[in-house]
Amino acid sequence: MAQKVAREIALRVPASCRPKSAKDYEKSPITESIEEYTEGVYRLQEELDEVGTGDIAKYMSCTSASVTTMLKRMSDLGLVEHTPYQGVRLTEKGEALSISLLRKHRLLECLLVDFLQLPWDDVHDLACKLEHYISEEVADNISKALGSPVTCPHGNPIDATTPVTGRRLSDCVPGETVRISKITDERPEFLTYIKTIGLLPKTVVAVQSRTPFGDVLTVQIEESSESLPIGRDVAGSIWVYGEKYPEANRN
Repeated sequence: MAQKVAREIALRVPASCRPKSAKDYEKSPITESIEEYTEGVYRLQEELDEVGTGDIAKYMSCTSASVTTMLKRMSDLGLVEHTPYQGVRLTEKGEALSISLLRKHRLLECLLVDFLQLPWDDVHDLACKLEHYISEEVADNISKALGSPVTCPHGNPIDATTPVTGRRLSDCVPGETVRISKITDERPEFLTYIKTIGLLPKTVVAVQSRTPFGDVLTVQIEESSESLPIGRDVAGSIWVYGEKYPEANRN
């Protein structure tokens, strides 16, 4: 049998594209999964007074045991403070990482929607994947190229430290007219539903009534004659401000 002769080729894969070894992971212990968990805890801290392992498990769609294991790793890396039965809080290091990830994520959503014209309700998952692979410099360049947007396509601030303004649609009362500022539930199926019923950011809605049981709001979208029933779960993820509140620039 003829012996194969190794061929000389000049082509080489760039160092950044080479498969990672165990030593590489030891040098960079903060994995994509850890970043996702850290960002998740930050998002939950914005919603809840105290974040528990059960809250994280529900948010991440995993078991409480998996969360406990991950929190131990995150604690060892100085990202969280976790005392069993007393909740979870991000450290200063964990918050800084989350703020950076959220900025990259939301700028990527702007790039995907405003520049590449991808569907508004179908970019969150892609941005989740890409956010781990761009540097702060790349994020700065995206922001500059897009005219320094203030919010993502779903209305959430690029700078996650921006003070919270407005309130949830679920807190409004009949007779109020408000303008939608942001959508905080960014699951594709939820965004698709919101888009289908027309409750997009900047839309003006009039709150017509609230049921005495079941807590269902009936709203009317500006320039529409149809009334729309909205359950509390949906209304709780839609944030609004007064109709004449100045709009944020997205260019």
